[in-house]
Amino acid sequence: MGSPRTLVLDGSLGFCIVAIVEERDGLPVCVAEDQLYDRPLLQRITNLIPNQVERTMLTEVVVGTGPGSYSGVRIAASAAVGIAAGLALPLRESASDQALWQAAQRSFSIPLGTRESLEVLESGALVVPRETASLHLSQEESRGVAACALARAAGPAVAHITLRYPAPARGSEGQ
Repeated sequence: MGSPRTLVLDGSLGFCIVAIVEERDGLPVCVAEDQLYDRPLLQRITNLIPNQVERTMLTEVVVGTGPGSYSGVRIAASAAVGIAAGLALPLRESASDQALWQAAQRSFSIPLGTRESLEVLESGALVVPRETASLHLSQEESRGVAACALARAAGPAVAHITLRYPAPARGSEGQ
């Protein structure tokens, strides 16, 4: 068997990172990425691993667990769990904010709705008013290098995904 090949998914930015990362000389290298951000996630994954031969070359699935876009994180995690189970592959999770900061090497923000953004800093992430937030991480900045950072920061294989949110869900305060 060749180098370990990892399917990497992350939806924290509001658009999903879909890539294949291969380990070469102990370092992750992005060998394929689907950049059709306007297409449905499962179509993008199918474009990247279109046949059984490509699927059998995968050795694991890594998913970014947020914090970030609520829907994006959940969709990517659901797809990752389904693919890992369907292909009988190990599933690993990666803290999106920490990995993406390592990739960008600058503060950036992720929109969390119309009034708030998640400000990602070297020291962590916090919710700030949208008008005071840093620039967003662009799709161009997130290509390849972000997938490698997510793969590099992933922990050991897990049985289930623990999503990370910047704050408790609205309405859960009284529970």
